[in-house]
Amino acid sequence: MNNKLVALALLAAVAAAAVAAAGCGDRAEAWSQPASIEVTFGLTRAVAVVDAPADRVVLLIPGANQSLRIDSVHVGRNILTVVASPKREKLFVLSAGHRAKIGDDEADEKPSLTVIEPGAPAQQYVLHTLTDPLAGLAIDPIEERWAVMYASTGPNQAFVQNPNELVFLDVSQPPETATLRAHTLHSFGGRPARLTFTPTLGLPGGDRRLLIVESEQDLSILDLADPENEISVPLTSGNDTRRLAPAAVVVDDGDPASVDDARIGVRLQNDPSVITLTLEPEPGTTGFRPTINLTDVGGVPTDIAFVRTDDGLRLAALVPTRSEAVLVDPVTSLTTHVALPARYASLSLVTDIAGGGAGAPVDVALLWNGGGATDGIAFWELGQTVGRPYRSIETIGVVSAIAAVLPVPQHPALRVLQTASAQEFYVLDLQTRTAAPLVTSTAAIALSMSPVGDQVWTFVPSGTNVAATGILNTPPRSLIIERPVRHVFEVANDDGLFAMIVHSGGNGGVTIYNADTLDDETRRLYSSVLTGGPYP
Repeated sequence: MNNKLVALALLAAVAAAAVAAAGCGDRAEAWSQPASIEVTFGLTRAVAVVDAPADRVVLLIPGANQSLRIDSVHVGRNILTVVASPKREKLFVLSAGHRAKIGDDEADEKPSLTVIEPGAPAQQYVLHTLTDPLAGLAIDPIEERWAVMYASTGPNQAFVQNPNELVFLDVSQPPETATLRAHTLHSFGGRPARLTFTPTLGLPGGDRRLLIVESEQDLSILDLADPENEISVPLTSGNDTRRLAPAAVVVDDGDPASVDDARIGVRLQNDPSVITLTLEPEPGTTGFRPTINLTDVGGVPTDIAFVRTDDGLRLAALVPTRSEAVLVDPVTSLTTHVALPARYASLSLVTDIAGGGAGAPVDVALLWNGGGATDGIAFWELGQTVGRPYRSIETIGVVSAIAAVLPVPQHPALRVLQTASAQEFYVLDLQTRTAAPLVTSTAAIALSMSPVGDQVWTFVPSGTNVAATGILNTPPRSLIIERPVRHVFEVANDDGLFAMIVHSGGNGGVTIYNADTLDDETRRLYSSVLTGGPYP
């Protein structure tokens, strides 16, 4: 789904270690728990390691001449959930706190949210009005302003929970003045499964941003500025025993000059229908109400998107079981079926690069993730779809099944195609519509994209093979790695651009390369970074 909720529930073993450490009554015993470097995040200026037994986050900050500084940031007791911000500049850590029992020599500690930004003081929001912890955490990916907490499963949760309670926190405010706002959803029996933050939409009563909450059987639409302003949309009819479960939502603002054509599209997990909701004015008020259309597309869709065609706005749905795409008119529910050369399951719009630039009258979509071993990718020209379905598809000579399409931050016209076999990848040029293959000698490779440089890092998890491949035709370069690799991140700060190769075992280690020169002679290896290091 767009604006995906990006949350990481901590590994069960790490969480269990945190519980044991929290219940012992002696914080010093936390240091007897095994240190783990498994839960690790690559931020823009540092690598962050979640050390749950010690209730801290360890920042590995590279410096001049591949030196290493280690900052330890204390967070709340009993870490529940960790989320990296979409811009990779901050880390959000939600903690359960601690409730003292009889004979406990530690004081109560309220649940808290700690916001960590390397190079800046950590901000800890102690959630005074929460008596029980909430493990669900969603961060606004557009403005990074709102944090929304809700009940989830896992350790350190309350015995009885209200699964439909959402707690809003404006993290743009300092902790001293920030306040919590709680709202309970008007549920029809479901509980939140996914939260989507919309961009600003032109709606009756003025521009506003919405939060769309998907449960197992309904949708809730909330005004971010006023969560009490909620519209609940049940997806299951009172005459039907089926539970229609939403799988993803997409949003379109329609005509920027209009206030009555913003739309939400919904695909379902278990039904061959798509739903379109048009947000129209509510008579006699400044609010809005959804007008709902349900359209059968002939098979369970795997991806949807609002697209602009030569016949106007349509909701495009991919139906791989039929090797086709279906265009749905959101007003009339009339459909146009477009035959596809493969069972494509995923699409993304690339109009700005491959279709004439921003503001082009029709869209261009990239199709991939087919069901066969040689499905590759294709460009779908929406301006040629109606009446000429077979001429609207242009396949590219990629003879592998594509598992993922990765953006190249510094080069918007390029994409890296990760294959299902994980033994090769391609660099796709959206403008020339060509794909250059790169083949590895080992299967099951992992890819890490350069966020600020021009490279894609290729490595074998738990192996010792790491290579840097320049996006702009630079030959691949193998690095010298002495220890098994767990993660590879690229970090940029005032001292330069660095490759951080993180090693598991031995209380954590890291090899630091200058990412510009990739000079083997100047690389440095550090060990025991979680327990008193670094030790070169």
